[in-house]
Amino acid sequence: MCNPFGYEAINAHRALRRFAESFASAGIATIRFDYDGTGDSAGDDRDPDRLDAWLASTREAARTLRETCGVQRVWLLGLRLGSLIASLAAKDLDVSGLIAIAPVVSGRVYLRELKLLQGALGLRERPADVPSDTEVDEGGQETHGFGVYSATRAALTKVDLVKLPEPPAKHVLVLDRSDLPSAGPWIAHLQSQGAVVDAQQLPGYVDIKEQVPEEMIRAANAWLAARVAEPRAQRASSTPARKAIDPEPRAAHSDVVERSVFVDPARHVFGVLTTPLSAASSGRAVLLLNAGAIHHIGPNRLYVALARRWAAAGDHVLRLDISGIGESPTRAGEVENMVYSPRALEDVGAAVAWLRKQPNVTSVWSVGLCSGAYHAMKGAVAGQDVSGIIAINPLTFFWTPDTPLDFPAFRVVSEADSYQRAALNPAKWKKLLLGQVPVRRALETVGRRMLGRMRDRVRDASRLLNMPWKDDVGVELDILAKRNVAQRFVFAGGDPGRQLLADQAGSALVSLRKKGRVVIDEVHGPDHTFTPMWSHAPLARVLTAALAAELPQQKP
Repeated sequence: MCNPFGYEAINAHRALRRFAESFASAGIATIRFDYDGTGDSAGDDRDPDRLDAWLASTREAARTLRETCGVQRVWLLGLRLGSLIASLAAKDLDVSGLIAIAPVVSGRVYLRELKLLQGALGLRERPADVPSDTEVDEGGQETHGFGVYSATRAALTKVDLVKLPEPPAKHVLVLDRSDLPSAGPWIAHLQSQGAVVDAQQLPGYVDIKEQVPEEMIRAANAWLAARVAEPRAQRASSTPARKAIDPEPRAAHSDVVERSVFVDPARHVFGVLTTPLSAASSGRAVLLLNAGAIHHIGPNRLYVALARRWAAAGDHVLRLDISGIGESPTRAGEVENMVYSPRALEDVGAAVAWLRKQPNVTSVWSVGLCSGAYHAMKGAVAGQDVSGIIAINPLTFFWTPDTPLDFPAFRVVSEADSYQRAALNPAKWKKLLLGQVPVRRALETVGRRMLGRMRDRVRDASRLLNMPWKDDVGVELDILAKRNVAQRFVFAGGDPGRQLLADQAGSALVSLRKKGRVVIDEVHGPDHTFTPMWSHAPLARVLTAALAAELPQQKP
């Protein structure tokens, strides 16, 4: 199974896992892998010869599938750029067929699409005090937190599947997107070359981040089943021997070792542990928690870079998937891909306890972005044995299943502040008079903001009178301070979570910051998930410094 690239690969992770599971359930051995420099694999976007490396990775995955599972025939499945990569790699693999999903046919057109999508994000430019080497080189392009460097861009520009002299396989299934089909010329080219092409236009790609493309999975299964079930007389007379599969595969990089693990006996909670290869152990373990529904590589693959950086300096780092996300299966009775899962506290607790049992580990820190920040904090408040937490851009401090999706607290803060700034802009008043502003929404947002501020003041007064409310961030911060748990918050400049923390924690936050018990850092310029490539290095520096900071001891 050949992944797309970058942000698309993150969005498609769950869908590709479901494709693989459906094939395996039908008796078809399937391998999912990350190309060199992507996902969990070694290297990064800056390494040379990326396209050639991705083709080599595909060939190696096919070889591993043949040797490990003893299969006689191999099909390739590619999603988006994965279809292009699979088509190029197929000529050296003697494959039985290809499944191309929403295929990228032209590298040049694909790069143009990425450029348009990047521009639509409206990201801020790199600040003057951040070195230029944090961005792609001249001739390259940035795309949603990832880099297509000049050499890779040049290689992709030269690829057009319509111009390939031979088809990638005799049998090809093309599952094009139903909203914007683009594979027509390639399908015609394949047919002119004598390939047997089945083509369908199906929904599923556009919503692949939120929903599994069930129609595409069913179509791929039906197509494969018809070809797997050919008469035995047509198959090879001998079956290759199988190799044993390592339940916890490990890989040594230049200065760290990584292995996949399950932290609970029932194997519900998966993670990737990164440990130092040669550096002396620091005694510290760091637990990196899912940012939303993004699997354990983290947004923009940040967690991989952080884990390897910290492990090279002596830390043990576990990149975790809570149950129902990434590689961790959904627990019985629970919903898949639930960001604020009711079992998350249990999952995080299992990971903390597991890390505490590892050799040379004397302290554990929980670190997470967005929902991961929430789970890190809630775990510490619940008494999990952590020395500190780093909460990056938390957007809620008390989540319940009935939290309003149209007016969550962080959005009220963000929109109300935006309306306040707009009130000073004459152009905005002109739009209001012309009926171009959703007045009802604005009034409701401002009203909710005013009520929220009043509620926060009453909560603060109740805490000072020693009559705290049930859900009080200030009380939780005090609890952690009394336990000598280090508390670090990191915010992208302007992220609404910072104002939400100040509002809901009130005087408790002010007091604890003066005592050095709570530290807040800002990285100015990036968005909520630190998408701009220039922001990755400043964030890493802030987080590394936070882990290394001394915690003043609580006075009796």
